[in-house]
Amino acid sequence: MLVKDFMTTDVITVREDQSMLEARELLRSKNLISLPVVDDIKRIRGIITIDDIGKASPSDSSTLSRYEANYLLGRLKVKDVMGRNVVTVEDEDTIEYVAYKLYKSKVNALPVVNKEGKLCGIISRSDLFRSFVEIMGVNRSCTRITVEAPDKVGVVAEITNMLKEDGINIISLVTLQNGDGTAQITMRCDLNNSGMDIIEQIREAGYEVSDIMTLEGLN
Repeated sequence: MLVKDFMTTDVITVREDQSMLEARELLRSKNLISLPVVDDIKRIRGIITIDDIGKASPSDSSTLSRYEANYLLGRLKVKDVMGRNVVTVEDEDTIEYVAYKLYKSKVNALPVVNKEGKLCGIISRSDLFRSFVEIMGVNRSCTRITVEAPDKVGVVAEITNMLKEDGINIISLVTLQNGDGTAQITMRCDLNNSGMDIIEQIREAGYEVSDIMTLEGLN
């Protein structure tokens, strides 16, 4: 799964020469927390956030009227306040890389650029959650099986081959290394008419089945 599969392509932006008042009204009207700042050919020049607006605005204790405060914001340009060190990702990057970048950067969204370095989208934490839901097959009714197994070559192949022999479709599969030489293998499977016999087969092969859940698909 790549960024381009889940990013939002209709990106609201501002230019460097626009006023902070215009940026504030865009953020408010579109219920956004940040705006990429681009030039005429969509190269990213910076980013402006709702926090930047707050810092640039007169404080609540100011004696300025609302009209005067808006006048000052109207005189102040985006380029005077915007952040210039913008963290971006590329449209061909993987979803897991985006998750890492969002986590490390502690931001809610990242601008997406193409090979020419031009803005082509934006990807948010919400988009990332949507990708997780789709990748894990949460929208499909299934049986969720968690197996405790040695963290070594061939284990996943052996377990999935058992499911294959029983004609069981695997909707999704993830592994989690425990750090002690073992791993958790969590599979969402469509058992259909196969019943629960596969659980006994996995146990007879020497693996511990630590959790079994029957789940309804979520809309």
